[in-house]
Amino acid sequence: MTKRSNITILNLAFLITLFVSCSYTERNKKNGNEIIRRIEDYRTAYDTLPCSLMEMGQEEIIDDVLFCYEKVDSVHYMVWFGTTLGEGVYFYSDTKKWEDRLRKIGE
Repeated sequence: MTKRSNITILNLAFLITLFVSCSYTERNKKNGNEIIRRIEDYRTAYDTLPCSLMEMGQEEIIDDVLFCYEKVDSVHYMVWFGTTLGEGVYFYSDTKKWEDRLRKIGE
């Protein structure tokens, strides 16, 4: 193979990896949004946040992905899932947004 075809193959592999990674993240954000909807429904029904996903009957593993939940205080919570080793995508109830970095609520 020539140097040019090696570069073309590497570029193609990079683009496929990027597409699969974005697809994985977006699919899991969609699943996470369903969990968030259920948390908000629970809050409306019981006037408090659940202590765990299991308390509201929500499985933590969806499509072989572990979703984590943390009740920070009486009004704030986080939901997140891992993307790669040591990395994740985090939903913060104070901003109602998904973010790519871990932070404390209110910062």
